Amino acid sequence: MKSIFSLYKLKMMIVIRSAVLVIPTVAVVAFLGVMYSILPQQIASSFLMSGFLLFVISVYISMSIQMKEQDVHEGLLLLHSDPGAGYWLAREMVTYSIMFFYGLILVLYPVIRSSFNASWFTRPLEAEDILYGSILVLVNGICGVALGDVFHRRLIPRRRNAVIGVVLVALLAVCKVSIIEKLPFMKILNFLLPPVMDGFKMVGNGDSFDPKGTLLILLHSVLYAAVIIMIKIWLLRRRRFG
Repeated sequence: MKSIFSLYKLKMMIVIRSAVLVIPTVAVVAFLGVMYSILPQQIASSFLMSGFLLFVISVYISMSIQMKEQDVHEGLLLLHSDPGAGYWLAREMVTYSIMFFYGLILVLYPVIRSSFNASWFTRPLEAEDILYGSILVLVNGICGVALGDVFHRRLIPRRRNAVIGVVLVALLAVCKVSIIEKLPFMKILNFLLPPVMDGFKMVGNGDSFDPKGTLLILLHSVLYAAVIIMIKIWLLRRRRFG
């Protein structure tokens, strides 16, 4: 029986040896180069844009990984996992740890560079900015992973339909705030879609984070991801995914 760590290590090596991470890596490098080519930057918008990018690449990463899963190989891993739930935990750990890695780069790069350049941001960077900004970046990544993985190839066999579905939901999540403002009866979208743009709405035209608002977005994102993960695993088990 393989432990959770062994399963995690094996699945992570498969991802690293594939070309899945090439596009996200290029996207992050290009984003950092373009984003900070003009200084000074506003602190809030810097973190919020980084969070949006992390959402997009997290959707791409989770979809790419699950699209490359082979039924026989995954079935054997599940069969040899101890306990059986360890397979699902290791599987989630792979995508979320990759997301966290890119999120860490997006957060640390401006923080480190600004410590050597006083004119990097329009105002001095404070510890609260880093804390709440990091939360908003990472929760977008959490939602991105959950969203991309729920359109699993075992649930939606045709790749085209899965891609169309995830793009449609992602676009609705981006436009959710504007839709609700114009059509108040569509508030149900707050429960059906991830809070990708809620941080932008919270900050508005300002350049500071609201602690209470940030924590509410954190809670919303974690609950949303948890529900999506549970539904996904339940459906995959029903489809005899192991």
